[in-house]
Amino acid sequence: MSTSVQYETQDGIATITFNKPESLNALDEEIGLNFKKKIEEIKKDFSIRVLIITGAGRAFSSGGNLDMLELRTQKSVAENKKELKKFYQFFLSIKTLSIPVIAAINGAAVGAGFCLALACDLRYAIATAPMGANFSKLGLAPGMGGTYLITKLAGPVRAAEILYFGELFTAQQALDWGLINEVVEENLLEHVQKIAKKIASNGPISISKIKKGIQMAETQSLETLFDYDSQSQAQCFTTQDIKEGIAAVREKRPPHFKGK
Repeated sequence: MSTSVQYETQDGIATITFNKPESLNALDEEIGLNFKKKIEEIKKDFSIRVLIITGAGRAFSSGGNLDMLELRTQKSVAENKKELKKFYQFFLSIKTLSIPVIAAINGAAVGAGFCLALACDLRYAIATAPMGANFSKLGLAPGMGGTYLITKLAGPVRAAEILYFGELFTAQQALDWGLINEVVEENLLEHVQKIAKKIASNGPISISKIKKGIQMAETQSLETLFDYDSQSQAQCFTTQDIKEGIAAVREKRPPHFKGK
């Protein structure tokens, strides 16, 4: 596998690291293809319970590769639309995973890189990480689901400022605006790994049901979610995990879930 995307697993936690620090991990076709391959592998590996995404060097990702963007000025609208949708799906394929995905924002997260972080289920950022959706500064409309993701998380009023201004902001501002979960002063990856372990220690079947339910709650009615919750609980009651969970509570010990 290309070193542009590093992949490792330990104790049920997978970590994908963008590894082009010389370009501040700018997203390009090579990274996209390798990233998508790893997502497909994770789907087939039921031992993986949480995925962490981070970057090597001083950036999470600085966004789209500028040379790649410049080449697109020579293509037709139809050709660009087709290729851009495919490019987005390389990265937004994380939305098809049934396991939680955590962004460990170790440095600059800008443009498409920022949008990718927002597409994760949880986001933790080092205090010094600048962020922003600088599309308008390039004379470009937002991509990588940016309009949807920013508006959904920050609301339309704040999203308008973020997207119209195209300016960078601090990790603390991102936290204040509801874009990330926490600002971490140091040892970011270690902190995120602890969070991942906490999630991985819970029942994997229930976690996957929770993730889908949260996604549904964004667009579906309360009545629909009542039906989903009752169906999900009914299915969980047929598993070995619920029996293990009850036994662990009674025996005052940590549970050991198998995902069965």
